[in-house]
This record gives sequence, C-alpha cells and structure tokens, in this order.
Amino acid sequence: MKTIPNLQKCKMFKMSKIKMVLLLAMAVSTFSPTFAQTKPQSAESRKEAELKRLEAAVATAKIGLDRAEKRAASADSLYNSGPELIKQGKEAKKQSDADLSSSEKEYKAKAKELDKKMKSKDKNEVTEARNELKNIDTKYRADLKVMLEKQRVAVKKISIGENNKDRGKANQKSSRDAVKRAKANLDAAQSRLDAAQGGDKSVKQKKKK
Repeated sequence: MKTIPNLQKCKMFKMSKIKMVLLLAMAVSTFSPTFAQTKPQSAESRKEAELKRLEAAVATAKIGLDRAEKRAASADSLYNSGPELIKQGKEAKKQSDADLSSSEKEYKAKAKELDKKMKSKDKNEVTEARNELKNIDTKYRADLKVMLEKQRVAVKKISIGENNKDRGKANQKSSRDAVKRAKANLDAAQSRLDAAQGGDKSVKQKKKK
C-alpha cells in the first residue's frame, strides 16, 4: 500500500528552510560592516595617526613652556619691584619724619610765645592769646593726623617691597626650574616628531661625514 505524503507537512518544511535562509542572509548583512570596521589599518594610516599624536604633543609642550616662561617673568617682576618700593617708602618716611619734626618745633615755639602772653595782666591780651593757642592747637592736631597717615603709608610701602622681594626670590628658583623642564619636554617632543617625519636621517648623515 502506497503512503500518500502529507502535503501540509511538506509545505511547512519548505517554509522553515526559506526562513532559515533569510535569517542567515540577514545575519551576514548585519555583521559584514562590523568585519569591515575591524579590518586592520594600513601602515600609511597608522603613520599618519602617529604623526598627528606627536604634533599634538609638541603643541602641548609649547603651551607648557609659554606658561612656565610667563610665571618666571612674573617672579622676576615681583622681585624687581621690591627694591624700588623699599626705596620709595624710605624716602617718603624720611620726608614725613622731617615734616613731623618741623611741625612739632613750630607748634612748640608758638605755644611758648602764647603761653607768655597768657601771663599778661591785660585781660584782652590773655583772651587773644588763649584763642590763638586754641587755633594753632587745632591746626597742629589736623596736620599731625595727615603726617602720621603719610608715615603709615610709607612704612606699609617698605613692608610690601620687602615682602615682594622675598616672594619674588623664592618664586624665581621654582619658576626657572619649571622653564628648564618645559624646554626639555618640548625638545624631546620635537625630536620624536622629527624622527617620525624622517628628519633624523639628515642628522645621521651629517654625523657620518
């Protein structure tokens, strides 16, 4: 007895095979770009990428050197400003001391003269002397306040000058060391770039000669 094949089962089997083929095709198309991306770079593209990296390192080293040189210049400026401020402060203090001494002598001389008049038997003369003494006393106190303020400013200027000198001197060493390091970094970065570009060939040829 002949067995009649199940047509429905055959159709399902064929459909399953078609689905498998389609899924396989989709998988291949999905992963093929990934395979293309993971393809190893050429020697030329690797060299170009390395040159760009070395050029960026040189640019960074130049920025570092520029910053270090600016800090060194700032330290020098701070140190050099110190003696000038000290000089100005001492001159101002000397002048304020002289003005203070002169004003004090003048005040005492006038006060002594008016003190004699106040011992007079003439009441009008005594009253006039008393009022004048009051006036010169008020003026002297006002002048004294101004002169003491000038003296304070002069002393402060001397203090700032000494502080600037000490700070500048301390910063000079560290900033100069930083400049040396930055120059060394730049020289090393430039040498690596020159070597990668083939610039070291001419140097070697010159040494051989």
